[in-house]
Amino acid sequence: MKLLILGGTKFLGRHLAESAVNRGHEVTLFNRGQTNTSLFPDVEKLTGDRNGELSTLESGKWDAVLDVSGYTPSQVEKTAELLKDKVQHYAFISTISVYEDYKNGPAVEGVTKLAELKEETEEVNGASYGPLKQKCEEIIKDQYGDHSLIVRPGLIVGPHDPTDRFTYWVWRAQQGGKALAPGEPERKVQWIDVRDLSEWTISMIEKGESGTFNAAGGDPLPTMEKYLDTAKKVSNSDVTYEWVNDQVLTENEAGPFVEVPFWLPVSEDYPDGFILADASKAINKGLTFRPLEETISDTLLWLNERSGDEWKAGLSKEREQELLNKN
Repeated sequence: MKLLILGGTKFLGRHLAESAVNRGHEVTLFNRGQTNTSLFPDVEKLTGDRNGELSTLESGKWDAVLDVSGYTPSQVEKTAELLKDKVQHYAFISTISVYEDYKNGPAVEGVTKLAELKEETEEVNGASYGPLKQKCEEIIKDQYGDHSLIVRPGLIVGPHDPTDRFTYWVWRAQQGGKALAPGEPERKVQWIDVRDLSEWTISMIEKGESGTFNAAGGDPLPTMEKYLDTAKKVSNSDVTYEWVNDQVLTENEAGPFVEVPFWLPVSEDYPDGFILADASKAINKGLTFRPLEETISDTLLWLNERSGDEWKAGLSKEREQELLNKN
């Protein structure tokens, strides 16, 4: 296939591009040319900007486009219109954050209520990210109909993850000593390895599949205790975990998901203490999940090779000790 990837050099994009190349497809990357420019030296690269400079896309034709970098309706609308007669199939990477209601268990495509913008904006932030993605989905479905594929991943993890949410706990296990463990040990958590997501998405494009799919991991879902214990085992660490419950974390203003990754306080809106999605529809279309040990091991290998010590998520040593002292 001739495959156009909008993005393709950071995290999910680079893994999607790698999967496509390894499966023998002729890949073209369109992006600003500012991130990891040395990747894929033998792949055609078009330079442009989703916010207005699309001229390099005007002359090509592709079997399919894979949109990894569309975050606002204006970005997606311009690209979708320009490519209407240049591609046969439009695949869009969305998010399970498009769902609003998690009160009735894991979110289900076509059943669970979708999030809506509280006010008209294209500024991407914690409140608008999901609703804006949902508007992007609608534009693509309106333009491409049965030739559109919408993929809604859960938390994406693995090597090159820029968010550090999964990586923090792998790193913390490796450090040893007494570590804070958030919430309840039996709380279910969910993610998807970036490589499982990439391989499945490319295979769906190859088959010309259409529709909307939650691509969230776990079969069955692991518990937080299983996750942390596996990180301890894989890193061959002497770490011991002290469980700090929701009440202590909330009373001390611990920040969900960023300061304390993979933690949400149990509430009326989030009775599971996490954002979960039903992936059975995608599983029926071939989505599979590699062992937890493999994801942790490969994340650890990448972590030990990466440069810099700036973390995007996780507790500082001082903040962790402060919360442990309050327990």
